Amino acid sequence: MQVFKAFFINLRKEMPSIIIYFIIFLALSLLLSGNGKKQTEVVYNDSKVKMAVFDEDNTVLSKSLYEYLDKTQELRTIKNDKDSIIDELFYRNIEYVLIIKEGFEEKIKSGSFEGVVENVKVPDSVSGKLLDDKINQYLSVLSAYTAGGFSIEEAAAKALDTVSISAEVTLLKLEGKEAEKSKAYYFYTYIPYVLICMLINGLGGILMNFRKKDLDWRIKCSALSERSRNTALISAGLLFGCACWAAFVLLSLLIYREELTGIRGALYLANSLVFLIVAMSLTYLVSFFVKTSSALNMASNIIGLGLSFLGGIFVPLEYMSKSVLRFSKLLPTYWYVMTNQTIDSFNSSGEQYNLIFRNFGIQAVIAVVIFAAAIGVSRTRKLAQ
Repeated sequence: MQVFKAFFINLRKEMPSIIIYFIIFLALSLLLSGNGKKQTEVVYNDSKVKMAVFDEDNTVLSKSLYEYLDKTQELRTIKNDKDSIIDELFYRNIEYVLIIKEGFEEKIKSGSFEGVVENVKVPDSVSGKLLDDKINQYLSVLSAYTAGGFSIEEAAAKALDTVSISAEVTLLKLEGKEAEKSKAYYFYTYIPYVLICMLINGLGGILMNFRKKDLDWRIKCSALSERSRNTALISAGLLFGCACWAAFVLLSLLIYREELTGIRGALYLANSLVFLIVAMSLTYLVSFFVKTSSALNMASNIIGLGLSFLGGIFVPLEYMSKSVLRFSKLLPTYWYVMTNQTIDSFNSSGEQYNLIFRNFGIQAVIAVVIFAAAIGVSRTRKLAQ
């Protein structure tokens, strides 16, 4: 009982970092789950650049270029003097100024469009470079029609018709993937990261303290058997881990109650509970390799972020290369995310049940392997002592 009490006395010292991680998770989950649906529906639109055009040639072909830009960009009227142009660009009222120089039409008719326009733009802007390409493309088409024997009016009209041709852009959904995911999906997808960090910093720190040489020998010299000590530590650790898990579950039920009703909500809870076992096994293993609180904090962030990025939590699995995916299948977070995706599109089919329980089993096997590795490290160190 004394070890059990000592566990929670040590836990008080770790509570500030645990609370910080919990608050970070709450903010992160609310932000990302709220924006998740909006980000899944993507619409392609050709961007328009805010620009001004000064036509110094005032001919049929120069007006044709002006008309093209008026249709495809956002034209604005400003004063044609250096100070005004600089001010408008500085305050980002416009991003691009095009000057159609005198003699524009004559040079186009002669087959050359080099130096027929000048521009002033925001330095190193991507939109400015894209607009340069569009203007050069239009000038090339215009020059080709005039060189082909068309009259000025015909060349201007045909150039406008040619550049107006566009393809319809359709964004395809990935096969077998839902376009929209529920808010509860995003909430439960981010749980592994914060659960790993909270347990390693909290539970791992306490286990590390109990393994300090002075305290360890003092307990061994007492009347308390090693089995009783380990039983008390395991019981307290399980209670702490379940309390962390229960806090996330209660939070999800408060925020997303409607989405967690029925079998789908029960499967979300079951998946997160299975991962809790993985996280606790991982924490037990890590506690053997760190000696200081700063090293423990570093380990929690490296492991938490590494498993999250490579396992599909922070970077969707469909965006990963095949070689990365092959490696990701060794990670418990991969199977956790795959299970969550199946649960989100759950329709009570036998195939989905088999897939979900298979993934539960894989996570459990990984947890057993990690725990066995920790036991091996523990026995090796005992023999070394």
